[in-house]
Amino acid sequence: MTVNSDIGAPRVTEAEPPRAPSTIAALRLQILAAVLVPLVLLAAAGLESRRDIVAQAGDRVERIAAAVDEHAQKVIESDRLILDRVRDLDPTHLDLARPRDADQVGAALAGMVAGIPQIQALWLWDAQGRPLAASRHSAAAGRPDITDSPAYGQLRAGQTEMLVPPSDSLAASSGTSGDQRVFSLARRLSHPDGSLAGIAAVSMSLAYFDDFYRRVTQDDPATTVLLVNREGMIMAGRRLALDGARIDPTCPGLHAVWRAGGAAAGPNGTPDAGSRDANPPDAGAASEGRQRLTACRLIANAPLTVMVGVDRAQLDRQWHRRLGWLALLALPVMGALCATTLLAMRRARRERQAAHALRAAEARREQAEGALLRTQRLQALDQITGGIIHDFANLLMTVRSGAEVLCRRPHTEPQREVLDAMLQAIAWGERLTHNLRTFSRRPRLHLDLVQLSDMGDDIADLLRPALRGDIHLETALPPSLWPLRVDRTEFDLALLNMAVNARDAMPRGGVLRLAAANVHIDPASHESERTGGLMGDFVRLTVCDTGSGIPPDILDRVFDPFFTTKRDGKSTGLGLAQVHGLARQSGGAALADSLNAAAPNSAAAGTTITLYLPRAEEDAAAAGTGTVPATGVAANGVPDVAGNGRQILLVEDNPTVAKVMRDMVEALGFRVLTATTADAAQSLLADRPDISLMVSDIVLPGGRNGLELAQAVRHLHPGLPILLVSGYGDRVAEAESLGFAIVPKPLDSTQLRQAMARCLGTP
Repeated sequence: MTVNSDIGAPRVTEAEPPRAPSTIAALRLQILAAVLVPLVLLAAAGLESRRDIVAQAGDRVERIAAAVDEHAQKVIESDRLILDRVRDLDPTHLDLARPRDADQVGAALAGMVAGIPQIQALWLWDAQGRPLAASRHSAAAGRPDITDSPAYGQLRAGQTEMLVPPSDSLAASSGTSGDQRVFSLARRLSHPDGSLAGIAAVSMSLAYFDDFYRRVTQDDPATTVLLVNREGMIMAGRRLALDGARIDPTCPGLHAVWRAGGAAAGPNGTPDAGSRDANPPDAGAASEGRQRLTACRLIANAPLTVMVGVDRAQLDRQWHRRLGWLALLALPVMGALCATTLLAMRRARRERQAAHALRAAEARREQAEGALLRTQRLQALDQITGGIIHDFANLLMTVRSGAEVLCRRPHTEPQREVLDAMLQAIAWGERLTHNLRTFSRRPRLHLDLVQLSDMGDDIADLLRPALRGDIHLETALPPSLWPLRVDRTEFDLALLNMAVNARDAMPRGGVLRLAAANVHIDPASHESERTGGLMGDFVRLTVCDTGSGIPPDILDRVFDPFFTTKRDGKSTGLGLAQVHGLARQSGGAALADSLNAAAPNSAAAGTTITLYLPRAEEDAAAAGTGTVPATGVAANGVPDVAGNGRQILLVEDNPTVAKVMRDMVEALGFRVLTATTADAAQSLLADRPDISLMVSDIVLPGGRNGLELAQAVRHLHPGLPILLVSGYGDRVAEAESLGFAIVPKPLDSTQLRQAMARCLGTP
């Protein structure tokens, strides 16, 4: 809600501080924490250890995969170089019936592969798939026929080169014995016209690859290395599966990931989508019923994929061992914490009562500190307001004097309109300074005996014009209400400020309710704490609306002068300050509450301003005051004053204000002496016994203020009338109690004339 601080924006009831949990409850929580915290830390350390183990294993399989990838590239490249040399042979000139030719070619082939450990044999077939020569066969009759090989069919159909898995008859036929398994790199040999001239194949020993993989894995049985083609058929690897076994050839990237299945996973085995750092799922492998952390590489110069994996079960065993050591470290710490806490609980039971008393005292201290801070803030604002009132009143006096001079001169109608606007602005400024004085508690209120229960109709007539037709006004003023001693004008103004505030807070209409009740406040009651220590009998007046309430973050500021949330200059921010000042000057207090602040998420809202006004004795005499009425003496029968050349001493430090007041006094027929300090004024009084009246500002430079000067003059010159002028000052109340006449700034010539007449007592 937009806070309208001109209206009585309420101060929310401060919530009682939450009770601190007892020491016993805290220690019970500590025991729970002594168990849970080590367990949580153990779990966190275990998870971190798991990640570390998996990360190290992933780095290892990635390094192995890179080494195997480089090795496979070199092997394939060397095999291709050999096949390039075989291409130079012309198989069409070989005669199967002439073994000598075949033996010569076989010897040439054997020479090509001599000293190359990974090559089991080098083969050459004619266009019909019949064997022509081999690096390890001497008789054509013992050489295999590959016409039934699927690879032969693809090469004959036009494929240039292909890798033949061990399960293909071409690769199986290339082995020199049944117990030696191989896979082959086969190439089509073509005539210049593109027709098939023959087929050459290099058979690579799986034993060679198995030996290399054993060395690169450091003979770790849990680590599997596979070389598969792009169709998922296994070409070579440790712990090789049966012929025809397949594995998912998908290679998601360079980093290790979890994959279901081991070295011989079936066709349905698929890789896990999580990274190696994630906790792998418990899905079983397709064939071996386990998972492996697998790294893969796509071999650049062949349609092959290298896959290196480590068994999850091995990583789990390593992790469990490390977790056991962590548990051995955590359990003693847990036991020590629990034992220490149990000892503390025994001692806390004996100290519980003392701790409760200490918390209560601490809560009272915090409440007192909060009240002190609020009081200090208001005192600081009070001092700032004083300077504003003093300077602003001097400015208004100067402007009013100039306007009055212009009004006395001939002027046109447009000029008259401008002068009227100036006088209206001056009047507005005077009302502003009046509200500031009320907030700062400087002027004496004109206290009247008020019976609130008899004012229901008057209050309704006062407030209804300020409200809209969609706002319903309710009053509850029982006849048993105690009488009050308040300034009736200030009280009516406070009611108007609160009503306007409520009106602006209810743009869609609502209810404004005024209710009053007699209350007795005890010193130790919560009501006394909220009101700053009030005690005794009070009339509690509440003004409630059904508006949008006040946000909690600004509730404590609503009584501050000049604080407003109204936009476009629609508020001066002094309305609630005036309400607060009235209550304080009357000897009571003003509080504000808001449902919006008490329950921010609630649909209910509304603002309540509560005034505590002290009870007055019904037969008490009307309160007197030494303040000269600002409304003018003429209305009260006070005659005007005539100077007749008498001497006046004017003490004013502001030269502009001094000139304005001098002109006013001289216009009444007086002669004027001026002084700017108390010492200068006292010297003039000692030298000029003909001075008939001293007019002095209360705020003066030079170490002594106007009140101190007046007291000294009263002692040294007992019969000399004294009139004090005040825009603002800390000593106003004291001056009134000492019987000095005071007229407030800003004042015009009429007010000054009436005040001087009252002091002099003669026309």
